[in-house]
Amino acid sequence: MKYWKTPTDEIIEKALSSVKKETDRQYFFSKLKNPLWINPLEKRGFFKHPPGLNQLPDGRVQFPFWPEFIYLKNASEDAPDEVIQIILSIPKTENERIYDAIVEIALVMKGEFSRKLLPKILEYFELKHLFLAYRFHDLLVHWINEDQIDSALEITKKLIPFQSDPKSREKQQQRRKNSENSFRTMLEPTPRFDEWEYQQILEKGVRLLVEKKPYQVACILIDATASMILLSTHEDDLEKGNDEDFSEIWCRHLNLPDRDHQDSRETLVHTLTFACEKVYEKVSDLIEALDLALRNQQWKVFKRLRQHLYALNPSDQTLPWIREFILEYKDYDKWDYHYEFQLMICKACEHFGVRLLSELERMEIFDAILSGPPKEDFREWMGEGFTEEKFQQRQRNFHRKQIHPFRNLLSGKYQSYFNELENELKDKPLSDEDYVPVSESRSGYVSYRSPLPPEELAKLTDEQLLGYINDWQETHRDKDDWLTEINIEALAGAFQSVFKETIVANEDRLAFWLENYKRIERPIYIRFLIKAFQGPVKEHHFEKMEQWIEVCNWVLSHPDIDNKEELRRSDELKENPDWRSSRRAVIDFLDACLDKDSNIPVNTRDGLAELLRLLCTQFDWRLDRNKPVILNHDDSLTEALNNIRSLALEKLVNFGFWVRRHFPDDQVPEITEILEERFKPGTEFPLTKPEYAILGVNYGRIFNLNHDWAIRHKTNFFPQENVASWLEAFGNYLRFNHPIKQILSLCEKILCSLSTI
Repeated sequence: MKYWKTPTDEIIEKALSSVKKETDRQYFFSKLKNPLWINPLEKRGFFKHPPGLNQLPDGRVQFPFWPEFIYLKNASEDAPDEVIQIILSIPKTENERIYDAIVEIALVMKGEFSRKLLPKILEYFELKHLFLAYRFHDLLVHWINEDQIDSALEITKKLIPFQSDPKSREKQQQRRKNSENSFRTMLEPTPRFDEWEYQQILEKGVRLLVEKKPYQVACILIDATASMILLSTHEDDLEKGNDEDFSEIWCRHLNLPDRDHQDSRETLVHTLTFACEKVYEKVSDLIEALDLALRNQQWKVFKRLRQHLYALNPSDQTLPWIREFILEYKDYDKWDYHYEFQLMICKACEHFGVRLLSELERMEIFDAILSGPPKEDFREWMGEGFTEEKFQQRQRNFHRKQIHPFRNLLSGKYQSYFNELENELKDKPLSDEDYVPVSESRSGYVSYRSPLPPEELAKLTDEQLLGYINDWQETHRDKDDWLTEINIEALAGAFQSVFKETIVANEDRLAFWLENYKRIERPIYIRFLIKAFQGPVKEHHFEKMEQWIEVCNWVLSHPDIDNKEELRRSDELKENPDWRSSRRAVIDFLDACLDKDSNIPVNTRDGLAELLRLLCTQFDWRLDRNKPVILNHDDSLTEALNNIRSLALEKLVNFGFWVRRHFPDDQVPEITEILEERFKPGTEFPLTKPEYAILGVNYGRIFNLNHDWAIRHKTNFFPQENVASWLEAFGNYLRFNHPIKQILSLCEKILCSLSTI
């Protein structure tokens, strides 16, 4: 232990008499590290009365900071027992910042000491809202690394569950009045945290805990998943035996994401799947207990999960469970299998061979398949378009798809018939993904396909390809597979693939498109064109950067439209085109350029700066007309990350650090000029709350780039004359930045003035 000088009463009184102002208290306690001050301060009542909430006249609340906690954190290494005793004696409070500070102290303490703070941390979860939850995944990791597994399990039980939809009562009433309007009355439970924070808790904390205690964590996740689905279900839909949870829409694959952005339900199920897989891998004696826990749940997602686990682990233990699924299935002649069921059958047939099913059992299944699908159902679906020929084609597709997983068990007439179907449809090989009932790009039971595959598009001349994407617009269902829709978006994806894989590598073809991009008549193809530009950037091919930036400039010459409700706009239309998605693609292109690993040449500086100037200063319909992207979710920062102009402000700061990597002393005047244009009184598009939120998050970074300018413009970032905007800016600054004395002191007057409101 370090040597510390015992303070006299005279020294203590003199020091405390000089720290009357809030900023003085913060400075004093941040510098105080001597643990021998704990008892004198405690006797003087310094740790008895943490600040509560401050209610503002506009209905908002403030969570005051408590400087004494900085000292407790400083002293915790040398006097952990005294610090723990003080923290455990602190009365309950509604001030979330107090509990956030306790978590911060727990993070710097060693394992057994840190664990003792669990009772106070559990108090944290009694609060209605948890706004400062970003440390919880760090706490999980800390306790796991410090071998405090029981404590980690205890807070995992609090971190994972969803809360009911805050509008559930209102939606229940609406549903009783109008049962047909199901979309508006969908129940939407949410975690207690933002999606990003919840994802960090699961992926960085809970998954690490799974490695230590897979079965225990799996049980926690099973309960949380079941509860989440129950909270999503109206009472009158809770029929006995009904297992429908629509999980095949919101979680297409149980073990891996299908898109960059996952929602919280999907992340929860992926983590549950990971935990269950680890039980099979690490604690085989608990496999049966896990299987029983999954069987005891009503919902379809748990049946899917069992089938997924059986497919990964065919063995004598799982054989009777697999047979049970296969023999109890009653819809071989009616419905296509779902993904996990067919995969389980396929893997079991490969592993067990004829041992899986007796000859009689196989014949009964194959005969059931060949008796379907129901003609009347197809006739009803097709309406006037029904023909016998179309039904026969549907029937043969259905037979092939249903028999395919059993292909290793076929013999005799069944083998001959399947071979005939395979030869007939050999240009359309089946894969596991053909059994996923929901498309990759959007909800619904329909998949999407380009009218021509990429390899056929690549054979067209450039002029032919340009004409084809401009003219093709005949969205329709595939005549051979009524679950497949052929549409423009799929064609645009195929066009991107051709551009990335074929055109970029061919100098002459690339030159054609860089000269003729303005002849593309539908913005969706421009969007996918710009997406294709990201590939060369990530691969460090910068020869055409000037032309790519020129294309982006041209996109930004098409302003965001002030939408009128009665006018339909789309990026797939020639008339009334919507350029918003293409403008967003420019943001993504800039993101790739400014990435620390891209090494893009510095001579592109002016071009990138001009793109950012346009993005940061042009009209943004959703921001300027207060049309939120995310309904029923009052979070300006989330809105900022989902709107183009506000997101561009963050990319502007990234641009500054990109410049600094080349020129360490550069003041990056592009940033200050663009921001000053937005700050000007009477500017055409005043800053909105989401923009103040994103500026607050990035103020510390801007301060690091040009601290003199940041100080001079502090009131532009934190406008005290506008309380709502100030709260967004300063609240998000505090939330995402470490405290820096030079910056916090800038806001002292604002804090004092607000405290008197």
